[in-house]
Amino acid sequence: MFFKNILVPYDESDHAKSAVHIALGLAGPYPEAKVHVVTVIPSAALPNPTLMGEGFDVPYALGDPDSYERIMNSVVQRASADVQDVVDQSRDDARCKIVADAVIAGSPVEGIADYVTSHDIDLVVMGRRGLGALRGMLGSVSFGVLRSVDVPVLTVK
Repeated sequence: MFFKNILVPYDESDHAKSAVHIALGLAGPYPEAKVHVVTVIPSAALPNPTLMGEGFDVPYALGDPDSYERIMNSVVQRASADVQDVVDQSRDDARCKIVADAVIAGSPVEGIADYVTSHDIDLVVMGRRGLGALRGMLGSVSFGVLRSVDVPVLTVK
């Protein structure tokens, strides 16, 4: 088997669901293979731990750092559980190991690229939407990942 560590970025789109099925088709028969199904949570979508009010010179914390970290961990755990549900529905008879995960990053491209590096990924299988003005072209995230990683990227429609 050529690819033993496959990443599927998951964003709940139909194309991402197709990518999960393709990755499981590639690695499914091999118990030594691993498929990582990962959702990236953009940090800009999360609550800011500080408030800067009009007329205030210093930011005011919304809570202590431990509380904020618990909130962030809860968000990641909830997203991981949602991905796990998709994995459970898609697993079929795959014998490979499947990891459902979620990460927080500045952007989806950054999160995917960091995950590729930190988990020794050797193939990315990802959906592409092509919903921009130039239909048929790669989506902006797919294009960004292609430019940001040093492993093959298979896009699925």
